[in-house]
Amino acid sequence: MYKFFTVKEANAILPQIKVLVEEIAEKRDEIYYNIARYEELADSEEKTDKEDLEMMYAKSMVMMLESEIKEIIETIQNFGVLVKGIDPVIVDFPSKNDEEDIFLCWKEDEEEIMYWHGINEGFKGRKPISLLKNPPRRSFYNF
Repeated sequence: MYKFFTVKEANAILPQIKVLVEEIAEKRDEIYYNIARYEELADSEEKTDKEDLEMMYAKSMVMMLESEIKEIIETIQNFGVLVKGIDPVIVDFPSKNDEEDIFLCWKEDEEEIMYWHGINEGFKGRKPISLLKNPPRRSFYNF
């Protein structure tokens, strides 16, 4: 059972989600740094023991950070929303447009919920909130 969000309800929990998204972004940046460091070391012709250890460290950091990101995603999804991407972080809130099931769509760095799309359209099908027919007034339905 999913909660169907109104735009107002989605925007009300967005500050809590943004805090978690900031954590994901920080860990995502650390992952990119460690991947770049690993690749830089892997490209060197003759590796020292120190460089081998640095490569193992970078690889273990990536694995640890990926695990931490997965935990944060689970926490976000416990709000009743779906995380659809992490670079950038995209969060979909189940909703209704009249009787049609839709997602209210938020992307990292957006101030509030400004877009929606059909459940089979994805991010590229985003439309402005102003195009919603009848914003949902209901709370819980099977989805």
